[in-house]
Amino acid sequence: MRRYALPIVLVIALVAVLGWGVYQYNEKNDYHTYLDIHFQRQFYELIGHVENAQVNLSKALVSASHKDIAKFLNDTVQQSYMAQEKLTQLPFHHGAIRDTEKFLSQLGDYATAMANKNLDGITLNDEELNTMVQLHDYANYLSQQLVELQQKVVAGGVNFGDLRREGNRDLNRVEDQMKDFNLINFEERMQEYPELIYDGPFSEHLKDVKPRLTGNEISEEEAVNIISNAFEKHRQDNIRVTGKVQNQPIDGYYVSIANKNTPNGYEATAAVSKIGGKIIWYMDPVLKGQSNIGREEAIQKAEQFLNKIGYDNMKATYSMAYEGQIIINFAYEQDRVLVYSDLVKVKVSLDNGDIIGLEAQGYLTNHHERDIEKPELSEDTARERLSSAVTEESVRLAIIPIAGGKEVLTYEFKVKFGEDYYLVYIDANTGDQRKMLLMVNQKDGTLVI
Repeated sequence: MRRYALPIVLVIALVAVLGWGVYQYNEKNDYHTYLDIHFQRQFYELIGHVENAQVNLSKALVSASHKDIAKFLNDTVQQSYMAQEKLTQLPFHHGAIRDTEKFLSQLGDYATAMANKNLDGITLNDEELNTMVQLHDYANYLSQQLVELQQKVVAGGVNFGDLRREGNRDLNRVEDQMKDFNLINFEERMQEYPELIYDGPFSEHLKDVKPRLTGNEISEEEAVNIISNAFEKHRQDNIRVTGKVQNQPIDGYYVSIANKNTPNGYEATAAVSKIGGKIIWYMDPVLKGQSNIGREEAIQKAEQFLNKIGYDNMKATYSMAYEGQIIINFAYEQDRVLVYSDLVKVKVSLDNGDIIGLEAQGYLTNHHERDIEKPELSEDTARERLSSAVTEESVRLAIIPIAGGKEVLTYEFKVKFGEDYYLVYIDANTGDQRKMLLMVNQKDGTLVI
């Protein structure tokens, strides 16, 4: 009987190993299927948001009511920003879709500026309407390209999960196909679309403003070290410079961050300025997770990160949370005066508190120490310029950008009218009302338009 014991044990062990292998294979396939479904949903939602933005923009163009135009433009803002977020979640190489992201961002910003004008009862001029028509045409073209891209993905047998499956033997074929898809046509055509120079909502889109960066010119190796020191989670990753940032307001280096477990096309990316070695932007396209931390803790982690990388005296202003992530706007504070020209946006994962996004071009372009003089008007005198129909909630001094790259010192009054809240900016020297913004309080955060 003993001589049969060993073979029996070996057979049992073999069956167990085979069973475990089948289990692992099925688990891997299940995860792969989950990823494919996830990315397909993200892609369909991207198409839907772009189409909705284009439709809302067309409604704004044909409407004659200031109120309706503002509503349709506000819807355009929401859809364009949501489209931008979906685009960054897809497993595309983010360097290749940079201009598409920029278009969606500027579409939202321009729609915001035009919505503000309509809320003020100002009729858009021919140049502004023409720009909106061109943006509508580009949004329509992008929508068509995305639909065609989706059809080619299906026809080519490309599974979105393949773009995240490590070691897939068809990965090179997939990459080649992705490069040939017509989304690249949109990237090339983006070079033709109109420059958006306008007095936006504290916008940094004044392209001709010369960056105020100071410091020594850094090398590629130093750029790699800057990213490594800024992000502890990337210390053991492969950080490399992939190119130079040129023909942009700020010259610098493109940086790619990955490790052996990073799916192809899903690397974190960043840009570091050549002068001074400042991080211009950073993006980690993580999958959405659970919301395990609150808004205040996320803001604290963002503040700590900004201090660590050399963005000091930044004060959180407004935030918006969605799908397990939160975007927090920060403005520079000098002598207890908020400087809206120096803006930084930080994205934090509500799953674990990781920093997964940074945009600091506006800050790097505009930041300098201001010679802030004492206001000619007292706070009480400025308060007299408010409508008697509103209730004051708070007030503080703030510097805001105005047309022509100029700035003005104002009193920022937060006021309530009915159930709505507004920000009213009164010139601290002349008493003129410089700007008024509506605060749209939502469960996920505050949108200012």
